[in-house]
Amino acid sequence: MATPLFFVFFTFSLLSFPFLSLQTAFIAPIHKDHNSGLYSISVHVKTPLRPANLHLDLGGAFSWIDCYNHYNSSSYRLVKCNSPLSDSFNHRVCSSCIQAPTSICANDAIFSDVYPEKPSIRDEYVDYLNPKLTDSENVVTDVLALSTTDGSRSGSLRRISNMPFACVKTNFLRGLARNIIGLAALGRANESIPLTISAEFNSPRIFAICLSGTRLGSGVAFIGSKGPYVFSTNVDLSKSLIYTPLLFNPQSGSIYTNWLPSYEYYIGLSAIRINNEAVRFNTSLLQFEPVHGRGGAKISTSTTYALLESSIYRAFATAFMKEAAMLNFTLANAVEPFGVCFEGSSVAMTAAGPRAPVVYLEMEKGKVVWKLGGRNSMVRIKKLGVDLWCLGYVNGGEFPRTPIVIGGLQMEDHLLQFDLEKHRFGFSSSALLQGTSCSKFNFSSSDNLL
Repeated sequence: MATPLFFVFFTFSLLSFPFLSLQTAFIAPIHKDHNSGLYSISVHVKTPLRPANLHLDLGGAFSWIDCYNHYNSSSYRLVKCNSPLSDSFNHRVCSSCIQAPTSICANDAIFSDVYPEKPSIRDEYVDYLNPKLTDSENVVTDVLALSTTDGSRSGSLRRISNMPFACVKTNFLRGLARNIIGLAALGRANESIPLTISAEFNSPRIFAICLSGTRLGSGVAFIGSKGPYVFSTNVDLSKSLIYTPLLFNPQSGSIYTNWLPSYEYYIGLSAIRINNEAVRFNTSLLQFEPVHGRGGAKISTSTTYALLESSIYRAFATAFMKEAAMLNFTLANAVEPFGVCFEGSSVAMTAAGPRAPVVYLEMEKGKVVWKLGGRNSMVRIKKLGVDLWCLGYVNGGEFPRTPIVIGGLQMEDHLLQFDLEKHRFGFSSSALLQGTSCSKFNFSSSDNLL
């Protein structure tokens, strides 16, 4: 029996035009603000759609947005108590407006006093008897739109119709990068952007980020995709991923949800080497304290440089300087926030950044190793006649909640995958060593809606 012509045409169409098929993977550009060192994700929100930049909070539980600065959207909705969406929240407060109801406050609606928070708060000492709470605001939903992808290029925009946000006042944006109107939460909470998208489109509970440190191009976030993650020139970084388990901190760092496990991403760091020099420190600091959740090593896009507890930092800096001396680095007076700097003229350059001692982060008793070269360990300071290379690991103080925080510098030009189905963290070797970078994803497509 002859194959129907329609079937042949339909099959050819799906093969030739992948974005006409069922597409549930999304991408978004990630930009670095070089003044603050913080990252933002570019999306579209509201109806009609408008471009927006949201602060990228890798460990955030709940996204929030400024509803007070001329917010205008026909798809904006307050979340009412006892609505289907309200049942998904781990903790909710149903209340009434103190003053007369408005478009951004309604009686019998969910208030978000447990949700909107700045990422820095999670690393501060928490006085549980006298907590500093955020002003209560309503939970709202609105349209979020992202570009679809086949893993190698961007496609048309597609709407996520009921993305939950906490509604915050404009002054909540202080301390974030310029032109930011809210925060994009990528943590483990069901209300985070990746898990909301996965639930709506039945896509994998997996996302990946590739941060770029260059001013010449943006990085990229992949949401709902196991891969491929293809960068110019046809380099699929998913093929070089190495995996290690994600750990659960039993206590959230948030005063608002401290009775719940943390939504942030922790890895089982067991040792650190610099070249062949072991960094000797008290590894018991990394064990989780069950009452307040102190301990561990986490990954954070809201920290520009790695933060190390003071005793760990001193051991790390000493080992690094010892290895740097073998490369004839010349010590110089340090500039804040750094504790160790070298004369710029004494540091040689390679295609993958400064030729520097290599940092090895060991997990699973050395079975899994994350290798960080000079590109991810050193920062160039060149201004007002000063030319320095500084160690991009900073003293985090005597009693931080998290003894080791891996910051944005350490992540740049590595593809990082967060697999919430298998509870594992994947990391690639440096993209620079593979002939590409995180700034080389193809965003050339149009913004037409599917």
